[in-house]
Amino acid sequence: MFFGVQMTLFNNFIVDRLNIEPHQLGSVEALREVPGFLNAFFLALIIRFAPAKIAAIALLVMGVGIAAYSQVSSVFLLAAFSLVWSLGFHCWLPLEQSMGLAYSPSGNKGRWLGQLRSIHSLAWLVSIGLCMLLLEYLHYEGIFVIAGVCTGIGGLALLFIDRSNNPSSEKGLVLKRRYMLYYALNFLQGLRKQMFITFAIFALVKVHGMQVETTMVLVLINQVLITLTASWMGRLVDRYGERWMLSVSYVVLVFVFLGYALIDHRLSLYGLYCLDNLIFFGGIALTTYAHKIAPPDELKPTLAMGVTMNHVAAVAAPLIGGYAWLVFGYEVIFITGSILAFVSLVVAQWVDPEKQGLSGGTKVAVS
Repeated sequence: MFFGVQMTLFNNFIVDRLNIEPHQLGSVEALREVPGFLNAFFLALIIRFAPAKIAAIALLVMGVGIAAYSQVSSVFLLAAFSLVWSLGFHCWLPLEQSMGLAYSPSGNKGRWLGQLRSIHSLAWLVSIGLCMLLLEYLHYEGIFVIAGVCTGIGGLALLFIDRSNNPSSEKGLVLKRRYMLYYALNFLQGLRKQMFITFAIFALVKVHGMQVETTMVLVLINQVLITLTASWMGRLVDRYGERWMLSVSYVVLVFVFLGYALIDHRLSLYGLYCLDNLIFFGGIALTTYAHKIAPPDELKPTLAMGVTMNHVAAVAAPLIGGYAWLVFGYEVIFITGSILAFVSLVVAQWVDPEKQGLSGGTKVAVS
């Protein structure tokens, strides 16, 4: 519900209300990603507490942050409130992944993560429908408040979760050589994904003049496709393995980014946007890859370190990208994204979870 509203309305909101420029958006997004730096270190502090309680607090903070968008009247306030919900989100992200793995049945983890993604997409559909029905009456501000309330309710619900599946002992901050490939793929994903998230819909709105009604329809179609295919995509990861599925996703991304740089036809760009979101199985493959190579007591800190590596890149990407747009035009962002997708394809050829999960690996640092 949170991201259904945030991703559907955010770009039209900042253009309509603030007439924001690319370099300003890049600065806002870079600041918003800063909490990702702290993810692994924050997890090291909270690792002794019940994950469900920490996740509940994280969702409550996210709800407050997006509800506060109703008070935005400047780029400064936009950045401040984005930072608030980002603090909660970057605590929630690794906990969401690790709890998804812990509470799913043994075996076929990709299938169950895919089903969770289907529920996620169903919630997006509900929130998009909410936007379509109520935007005219409640405007952006009212919808953001509703999203905040829904997110807070999700946080309260987590207080009642069964804690019997929590690992009995976990390590704090873990950095090992055998996880370096996982870290590298997360770093590249952070660069590539943040460039697309920050500038893809923004380019459609700012450059191609896409209206908010069209944005809602586009996101609606996108989420219907994800809802229908998510479980199947997860099963493909189980069947064909992480290396093959990552490779397919990166090949498709090369052409998606090139299309955004070279094509000026709106319908084609809408199709490329949906295609980018349909190949989310790359994210599932990275999570199941971590599950295979990390022992249970290192899984959550390994996922958290992956998120941290992802956001080392995600902070720089929008900041540099915004100014690159200003100087060279928006095309340079997507050409760079295509190059990064190709580099990811090359790196993914070393993915071998069976072999890497059995080899010891030298411990670089553990605290």
